[in-house]
Amino acid sequence: MPPPAAEATDLRFDERISTKKRANPRLAASLHFLTDGMIFGTWAALIPSFKAKFVLSEAGLSIALLGIAAGAILSMPLAGRAISRHGSRPNLRIFAPAFCVSLALLALAPNLGLFIAAAILFGAVKGAFNVSVNSQAIAIENRAGKPIMSTFHALWSLGGMSAALIVGAALKVGLTPIAISLGISLILAGVVMFFAPQLLSGDASPPSATKSRFQFPDGKLLRIGIVTFLALFAEGVMMDWSVVYTRTVSGAAPWLAPIAYGIFSGCMAGGRVIGSQLIGRLGPARVLALGGAFTAAGLVVMVAIHQWPATFAGLALAGFGLSNIVPILFGAGGRAHEGGAGNGIATVSIMGYFGFLIGPPLIGGISHQAGLPGAFAIVVAFALFIALFGNRFLGTDAATSES
Repeated sequence: MPPPAAEATDLRFDERISTKKRANPRLAASLHFLTDGMIFGTWAALIPSFKAKFVLSEAGLSIALLGIAAGAILSMPLAGRAISRHGSRPNLRIFAPAFCVSLALLALAPNLGLFIAAAILFGAVKGAFNVSVNSQAIAIENRAGKPIMSTFHALWSLGGMSAALIVGAALKVGLTPIAISLGISLILAGVVMFFAPQLLSGDASPPSATKSRFQFPDGKLLRIGIVTFLALFAEGVMMDWSVVYTRTVSGAAPWLAPIAYGIFSGCMAGGRVIGSQLIGRLGPARVLALGGAFTAAGLVVMVAIHQWPATFAGLALAGFGLSNIVPILFGAGGRAHEGGAGNGIATVSIMGYFGFLIGPPLIGGISHQAGLPGAFAIVVAFALFIALFGNRFLGTDAATSES
């Protein structure tokens, strides 16, 4: 059944986009998702380089990760409110290129203090970009009349995989993290600035909805948000620690370790490419449960066998398992808020991305005492909860949101 368009956003789309530009909102949004994934993937692949540059322990690295979390959590509700008033396109015209620039600032930071400041900025523009691009995707999905959110998220993962492969190859031939970051940032900033005018406008909420302030989520959004927290906690840990884990625990070479992130993101992308078909055939409830089971199995492989081939295999299982959980939950959140898609996604994102962003520093702190494999036991527990109890905990509202 097509998603209920009226519940997600005001579909009074601006038809004044110049036909001379042959506007293609879906292509423009797809390139924004790809850019988002590539910038974050470059950051994740270069974490060991930043860790070595500033001589950081796992606990020390967690301080920078906490800065990213703080910046994002502060910016996401503000971005959601701005979308309700003005739509997602104005936000994306600012925050998409800003996110690209913030990656370069991380690489250029000459000392730890400025690196942490750059991390806070990176997190802030990341959070605003994420809420905005997902709100744009909801509007395009409603216009299409069919579930395509998984396709957008597949491009995010594909971007992460591509960035990991590029970074690994660049390190192999001797390029510095600064050169890699500057090159990727400049190219992608140009891409999003060129395609931003082709994004949909008119996805602001009705005037009555924009008057409302952020409220504590009701029962439906709260349930969606809690499960999203668990899923994105696992996803964030795998993204921020997969390269470090492969390098320090599994013994991979410096140029090989970034491939770990590429494998994880590539399998997420593959799962999302076929996500709509999987959800249509198996149903979202079964996809949610199987996703949690695959994730838990992959993590167990990683924790039990400390060799990089086994780590790569575990990351592949976990990436495929996590691939369609978040698109299902984001779609549900975007339609469950009376104030419109921007507020709904912002509410779910605040809860979910709190897990995505707080998970990595928390795991880093725990690993200081228990080691990274021991700390990963928390992620195993969260994945098992999703597999065994996720649908019962969510009820039918979110579980059927993509059907």
